[in-house]
Amino acid sequence: MNLWEKIKSGFRGSVETISDKTSEWSQLAKLRWEQQSIERSIGKSHNELGGKIYQLHVEKQQSQLTEQTKEIVQKLKTLEERLRQKQDEIKEIIEKGIDTQHLKEFRKDLELGDGTIDQLVIEENSKIIDKKLMEIKFPKNVLVGAVVREEQVIIPDGKTTFQQGDRVTLLGEKEDVEKAMEMLSR
Repeated sequence: MNLWEKIKSGFRGSVETISDKTSEWSQLAKLRWEQQSIERSIGKSHNELGGKIYQLHVEKQQSQLTEQTKEIVQKLKTLEERLRQKQDEIKEIIEKGIDTQHLKEFRKDLELGDGTIDQLVIEENSKIIDKKLMEIKFPKNVLVGAVVREEQVIIPDGKTTFQQGDRVTLLGEKEDVEKAMEMLSR
């Protein structure tokens, strides 16, 4: 088996690794977004609590202070617990680490066989927006490995359509990947 065939046969495992790592990165981004959302909710609840305390103080209704603030304080405790859980999930992902060794080895194998892996973002003026993968004539030795749309990883098939902002991963023989990159960026 020649090097190029070896690379092609190893592609499936590498795409799965890339997909897994992209999924981990997406999960981390999602958790951080959820963490910020919870932090905003805590800030709003603090403001609500402070406003309620101030209002009751101004209206000289301190006797109602404990009663009306218990709900807000309980809400804050619940939000703070959710925040701790998100922080623990983020910490776990970071501590587990995102191993890039497989990706480095894959890139090295590609380069040995005069291959490469590259990625581009589909710009708003691209001619391939809303076109299906099967409608686009790529050079012979190029594979579309993955499409990342917002936080979703798509392993494309012929019916996959391209949208503005998609991050498209191409791999194959260096010359053909370069031609495909040029074609997609027009």
